[in-house]
Formats: sequence, C-alpha cells, structure tokens
Amino acid sequence: MSAAHLAFDLGASSGRAIVGVLQDDGKLSLEEVHRFEHHACPTPTGPVWDLTGIWLNLLTGLKSGSQWCRDNQVKLASVGVDTWGVDWTLLGSSGEVLSLPHCYRDPQNEQACQRVMDQLGGFEKLYARTGIQLLPFNSLFQLAARYEREPQLFEAATKLVFLPDLLHYWLSGEVAIERTIASTSSMLQVESGEWDRELVEQLGLPTHILGDIVEPGTSLGKLRREVAESAGVDGDVEVIVPATHDTGSAIAAVPADEATSWAYLSSGTWSLLGAELAEPCFSDDCREIPLTNERGVSGTIRLLKNIGGLWLVQEVRRDLQSKGQDYDFAQLTQEARSAEAGRTLVDPNYPEFAAPGKMIEKIQTFARKTDQPVPESVGQIVRSCLESLALCYDDTLGQLEKVLDQKVDVLHLIGGGTKNDLLNELTAEATGKTVAVGPVEATAIGNLLVQAIGCGELGSLNELRHVVADSFGVQTLSPPAEDRWQEQRTRYRSILS
Repeated sequence: MSAAHLAFDLGASSGRAIVGVLQDDGKLSLEEVHRFEHHACPTPTGPVWDLTGIWLNLLTGLKSGSQWCRDNQVKLASVGVDTWGVDWTLLGSSGEVLSLPHCYRDPQNEQACQRVMDQLGGFEKLYARTGIQLLPFNSLFQLAARYEREPQLFEAATKLVFLPDLLHYWLSGEVAIERTIASTSSMLQVESGEWDRELVEQLGLPTHILGDIVEPGTSLGKLRREVAESAGVDGDVEVIVPATHDTGSAIAAVPADEATSWAYLSSGTWSLLGAELAEPCFSDDCREIPLTNERGVSGTIRLLKNIGGLWLVQEVRRDLQSKGQDYDFAQLTQEARSAEAGRTLVDPNYPEFAAPGKMIEKIQTFARKTDQPVPESVGQIVRSCLESLALCYDDTLGQLEKVLDQKVDVLHLIGGGTKNDLLNELTAEATGKTVAVGPVEATAIGNLLVQAIGCGELGSLNELRHVVADSFGVQTLSPPAEDRWQEQRTRYRSILS
C-alpha cells in the first residue's frame, strides 16, 4: 500500500487536516479531510486559546483522515502539527497542563516588553544575543508578563511547551520542543540555536522549564493507543514533528531552483518576506531594518521581516460586516481593482493597525495625519492596503539585497494570500522582480513532506523541493517593461520617515 501522511495546519483563527500521499510517479497529492474555526476566548486575565476545542477538532481530523486512507487503500504512516509562533503553556511534573495559553495579542505583553528592554539596557543588546525582530508578543515578553503576575505557576511547572509541542505530546505521550517554533521565542542564542539560559536568568525568569530541543523530522514514537482507538486508526502511526512553526513548513515547500538567487514571501494574515541562509545574519543593519533569524528545516536560517500582511484587509472586512455590509474577499479585491491607483498609501506596520477593530477609521485617520486623500469607498480603502503592502515588499527586498550584498532574481509567493491576484500583480509591478506564485497550500505541503523525510521516503530538503515543483503548478508574473512606480515609492518612503 502507498503511504499517507496527515498534516494538521493551525492558523490563529482556523485549522485544517490534510492528507498527503506520495504517488508512484513521485508527485504529492492532497486531500483536505477536516476544516474548523477557532478563536481566542476573552477572560478576566487576558485572551486565551480554546485548547480542548482545538484538540477535539484534531481528533475529528484524525478520524476523518484515517477513514479517507481506508477508503482509498493507503496506509496512514504519520501525523504532524504546525501552528502560528510564540504562544506556549506550562506542564507540571505529571504532564498536566497548568494554565491556558494566552493569545499573542494579549495587551499585557506591551508593558512586559518595555520592562525587559529597560532591564537589558535596550534592544541592541537583546538582538545581539538572539537576532530576533522586536515584537512585543515574542515568547520572552509573554513569559515576563506571566511570571510577574503568577510566579507560583512557574514553581509548579517542569516544562514550557509551545502549542504544537503540546499537541504532539497529547498525540504521542512524549514531550519535546521543536527548534523552528522555539526560534520564534527570542530565547535562543542566535549562533548556536540553543536556549540562551544566561539571558533568561539575567531577567530573573526560570530556566528549569526549558527542555530539550529536537529537529524537524524527528519521530516521537507511535500514536497513543487511546488516541488511535478513539479515532479508529488502523495500525501503528508515527508522530513526526515537522517544522512546527507554520512559516518554517511553508518555506520548506518553496519550489526554488537552488541555482538561482531567490527570496520568499509567505503571504497571509502576516507577510513574511526573507531569504534562506546557511548561517545567521545579525549585523547592525539587520537590526535596524529589522530582520529576524528564525530556524528552518535542515539547519537553515530564515532571515525575514514580519509585515502586517492581509490582516489589514481582513480587519476592513470585519469592520464592514459590523456595519451590515457583507463582502467576501473576492468582492473586496474586485472593488480595489476598480479604484484609482496610487491615491492613498499607509504603513502596513503602523502600530495602531496591529490591534483588532475599527480598521477603516484607523486607515482614514492615518491618511489625514499624513496629508493624503482620505479613502471613502470600499475600493479606495482596500486598494490603499494592497498597494501599500506591495510597496512595503519592494522596500524590504531592497534592504534585504543590501544586507546580503546580492540581487534577488525571483521572488517566490506562497500561502493563502496568493489567492489575491491583484496583490500578486501589484507585487510584481512594485518590486520589478519575476514573481513565482504558488503553491497556495505551502504550509501543509512542507509539513507533509518533512514527515516523509522523517519516515525515510525523502532524503533531503532539495529532494523535497523537487517534489513540490513537480507536483504543483507555479504561475510566473513578469514585471512590466516600464517602471511606473517611482513616484509611489518616493511617497511611501516619505510616509515611513
């Protein structure tokens, strides 16, 4: 029988279970077997994730995936989970979860971030140790926030686990911290990729909770008997950790030609734009941009910048829905396509845009503050978001090329945001780069194929990428012969300054 793998791909508002089968011709086929929504829950101590709801949906996905495999006469060989970064919880000595994990958008993190910066004497010192972009929701600041409010919790804890680590523990019964998710924490030493215990101790935070780190592709053993029985799983199924940070899985699935100079843009709620390196890059110039050094598959470094992404458009849509105007994303894009080009620009990374709610009002206020025409129509508002993202991509690419001292030939666009054809076109125009679009399901694909590496079906990251290139079509967008974006670039940079 052919072997199948099951990927659980969890974003911060929804999750999917996807079965992947490596066919005899070497191509990967995909089948989505379960999809669900989940949301952070407001509590008196801050927003927390619905752990039991997520877990029950994983069991439903496992049951559906197992049934699909039986129906299609393939053997389920392994399962693995990827999630968004930074969020964590604590385990006690018996393995009990001691507290619900807080959502990264918890406002407590802002004050904790400032306290940590004051303790260390500035971000420069933190970046020199960790090489991670300053984001107030990084796990280090979350840890400081929770420790100040509830130190007794940490006295009872034996392990800090990130969300995919917890779910792998519940699947397998084995506790392990996977390196790509740990690298989002701002608690790893930038050069070694190991815990910076000296840094954590310097901040007066506990280090006994920092457990062993494993690489993507590591097997944690078999699916627990109780889990297998409840889901109706036939035979032994390995629990194999993929790159458990969703961006790590997505970048693994970039169908890049190793002979070309390429960069990637993982497009979704967040936009992650960067390059894949053999060694970290954490110079003063990198810090100023800022670029972050996260760990990838096969010991690679993901040098990237976090950009506000399609969160802007998602929040505009939610704003419109609250006013009784129910647009889907395709309709919003069509409205934007019909609107005047280059009318109003915003900074996608403007701090006030990060918080949910009232996005239209925030964009209009930004336009007034920067002496630009205030966008009024739906098309004007959405177009301002998309054009500004394209210009931010261009600006970031230029900074990346300068730091690396090399030109990027091809920009690979991957992820769910690539369904926005207008943004893809604007990106090619604004950057002047050849843009390769796809695959949309890059995160699930990377998850599945790293599991295949763990099972011995594939031998390397390059082999994985050849499977992606052979299995999924890539749309190529060439930049126009005439560059008409110079005026917008100048305006955009003046807005940033």
